[in-house]
Amino acid sequence: MIDFKLYAEQGAWRDERLLKVITDKLPIGLAYVDPDKIYRFANSRFAAAYGLSPGAIVGMHADDFICTDTMELGDPFFEAAFKGTAVDYVHPVRHQDGRQMVVRTFLRPEISSSGDVLGFFVCSFNVTREKEAEARLLQAQKMDAVGQLASGIAHDFNNLLAVVIGNMAPLREKISDPALLAEYVDPTFHAIEQGVQLTQQLLAVARRQPLHPEPVDAVECVTSFLRLLRRTMRTDISVTTRFGLHLPAIYLDRAQFEVALLNLCLNARDAMPEGGEIVIALAHPSPEMGPGFVRLTLSDTGHGIPAEIRNQIFEPFFTTKASGKGTGLGLSMIWGFVKQSAGRIDLESEVGVGTTFLLDLPVAPHGETRPEAAPDEASRRLHGQGLVLVVDDNHTIRRHIGRDLELAGYTVIEAESGEEAVPLVEALDELCVLVSDVAMPGMSGYDLAETAMNGRPDLRIILMTAGEVCDTGRPACRLPILRKPFPIGDLLKKIESA
Repeated sequence: MIDFKLYAEQGAWRDERLLKVITDKLPIGLAYVDPDKIYRFANSRFAAAYGLSPGAIVGMHADDFICTDTMELGDPFFEAAFKGTAVDYVHPVRHQDGRQMVVRTFLRPEISSSGDVLGFFVCSFNVTREKEAEARLLQAQKMDAVGQLASGIAHDFNNLLAVVIGNMAPLREKISDPALLAEYVDPTFHAIEQGVQLTQQLLAVARRQPLHPEPVDAVECVTSFLRLLRRTMRTDISVTTRFGLHLPAIYLDRAQFEVALLNLCLNARDAMPEGGEIVIALAHPSPEMGPGFVRLTLSDTGHGIPAEIRNQIFEPFFTTKASGKGTGLGLSMIWGFVKQSAGRIDLESEVGVGTTFLLDLPVAPHGETRPEAAPDEASRRLHGQGLVLVVDDNHTIRRHIGRDLELAGYTVIEAESGEEAVPLVEALDELCVLVSDVAMPGMSGYDLAETAMNGRPDLRIILMTAGEVCDTGRPACRLPILRKPFPIGDLLKKIESA
């Protein structure tokens, strides 16, 4: 005869054991809370987050083991669940081992057939990695948006500067009074130079500055740079290096790389008002990026960067320095330069200990050599003679470039678009030079240049840009390019050595 009572007890025991096995294997925290905020069930993962066992949590009040901050954040959701509403929320949690985590918690009420709330189930997921990835994506999107804005501003501002310098340069030649030059003209040109530097900073932020990458011996470059840097360092700051063996050449714009190093070192200096140490290290391969990259680390023993602002330090115009002590563009320039160079930048910092910047820089392609170019005899003979076509949608810029070329001895014709310039290139056999802006409505300067190259391989072509970056896979990228604004002497040199 079957003992149904014993069978039911054994069945209940087996069901409870099976439930415990299943819930403990799930990668989520599960619990059950009654209307008095007493925990009646908890799986192992939920309990471990608080450094307790499931048995210890059962019977405890929520206020007894959940920290006050977390409880204050969760109370409104607890109240909603006790009223029969299903809710979910994201909140920070400090794990028992000290880790800071971000958790998404679902509260699902248990409602009786009569409509009473008997309690609610708790289901918690660790979403720390997802939130970190989301924050990185938002940061990248924000930087891209700022970069597009900065690029547009730099483009228009460079065109304005090109007009100013184009009209001021001949005016300076006509003024013979040294007092007038010193009082009015020279300060104007100084202001123009500052404007050019500002647009270069904006273009670096936007990752649209024209770069001239080449194979660079990283050890030689850093060593040479440090000879100059030590003159700007206080005597209470030491600078040491640690270079690995057999380091390959890196592939980037050396001048911009040195500017990045300078900004990092000056920031490190400012972070150590009472003295300290700067360590620059080079290693290959990069621990994160592999053999295609060299890892450069620059560490200081300064006051460190608080965790709450670390995600902001690469943002344009963000600075912790006093008013007038910095523009907030230094680190964003470095970020833009490294990204544009196909590299990676990150940092590690601890308040009171110091900061380390980590740059992964691309290794130079095998067989890549530094280009060497010298003007030939035909180039020298071209100066001051021949027909030049100037193409720019800005009438004022076209006019002052054409005027300066005519003063240098050239015959000049103008076109305001690529579409207008193409038939002139095809029809004028005596045309020897094409000078074109890059960014124009319709046909771009790159498209015009490549069309001209196909039909007139002998034509000398000079491109002008207010900041746009060429797609490195295009033939036009091999052409000489001038960044606006520029003095006419630079254009004449480009024509001679094109």
